[in-house]
Amino acid sequence: MKHLRLRGKFKAYFFLLRPDRIIPATLFQFLAHIAGLSKWIARHKNIPYSDFYSASFNYARREELFDYVVEKENLSSNIDYLEFGVSRGTSFRWWTGRITDPEARFHGFDTFTGLPEDWGPFKKGDMGNNNAPPKISDSRCSFHQGLFQQTLPGFLRSYSAGKRKVIHLDADLYSSTLFVLTSLSPYLRKNDILFFDEFNVPLHEYKAFTEWVSSFYIEYEVLGAVNNFYQTAILLK
Repeated sequence: MKHLRLRGKFKAYFFLLRPDRIIPATLFQFLAHIAGLSKWIARHKNIPYSDFYSASFNYARREELFDYVVEKENLSSNIDYLEFGVSRGTSFRWWTGRITDPEARFHGFDTFTGLPEDWGPFKKGDMGNNNAPPKISDSRCSFHQGLFQQTLPGFLRSYSAGKRKVIHLDADLYSSTLFVLTSLSPYLRKNDILFFDEFNVPLHEYKAFTEWVSSFYIEYEVLGAVNNFYQTAILLK
C-alpha cells in the first residue's frame, strides 16, 4: 500500500505544479517508448536474419530482407500483397517483379499527394507522386487512391481473405499504421506476413504495432530485420 500512497502523492504534486508546461508531453512518451523499443529489440536481436550489429544504414538492405522472407516462407506463389504507403512505387515494383505467379494480386494504397501530416523532418506533402499512382504495366495490380480511412473500408467489404497475405506497412505515421492494423485484424490469418518499413521509430510504427498486439492478443514471430530493426518482418502465428 505504501507504493500506492507514494504514487498518489506524486500525481497530486505533478497535477499541482504542472511540469508539463515546461516539459513537452511528447518527451515523456518518447522516453517511455524508446525504452520499450530497446527492450523489444534486445529480446529479438538474435533472430536468424538481422544486421543488428551493423552501424551503417543502407536502405537497399530491405530488398535483401524481402528476398530472404520470400525464400524462407515460400511466397513465390498465389499471394495477396497489400502495400500501405506506395509513394513512387519502389518496393511495389520489387514485389511485382519478384512474384511472377499470374494468380497473385497486388493492391497499393496511398493518397499519392504525400504525407497527410508532418512526420519527423518530413513535412506534410512530402513523399508524394504528383497525385497519381506509379505507372506499372501489370494487370495483377490495383491502386486505391485516398486516405486509408477512405479507401480501406470499401476495399475490405468485398475482399476475400482466403489467400496468404503479405502486408507491407510503409505509412510512416502512427495513426495511419494503427488504423490499417486494426482494420485488417479480422482478415489476417496464421502465417500471414507483415513488413514494417520504419519500425524502430518509437512513436510511430513501433507504437502502433505494440498497441495493436496487446489490444488484439496477437501472437507473432520476428522473421528478420535490417538497419537495426528499421525494416522488420513479422510472421503471424
